Amino acid sequence: MNMMNEKETYDDLMNSFKNAQSIEETRYYFVEIQQYLDNLQSTNELSITKRQLEEYQRLRKELIDSTSKKEVRYYEDQIHEWLNKIHV
Repeated sequence: MNMMNEKETYDDLMNSFKNAQSIEETRYYFVEIQQYLDNLQSTNELSITKRQLEEYQRLRKELIDSTSKKEVRYYEDQIHEWLNKIHV
């Protein structure tokens, strides 16, 4: 996948996430964005920096390592805040 397509894919996913009409649709795009970021090879030409991607990866690891429902919700909220912050 070339860089322009990666940027378009990321932007499309973010726009769909922001414009979701239901909680189910929001969750769907949240998971899609996470999978996209997990598989991202490079941040060149994207609207996120390497540092932002590293922050996402740290939050994602914390989410995966969570041992309680409270922790999972906390890190999901942190990832949502991160997405909101970088997509301004």
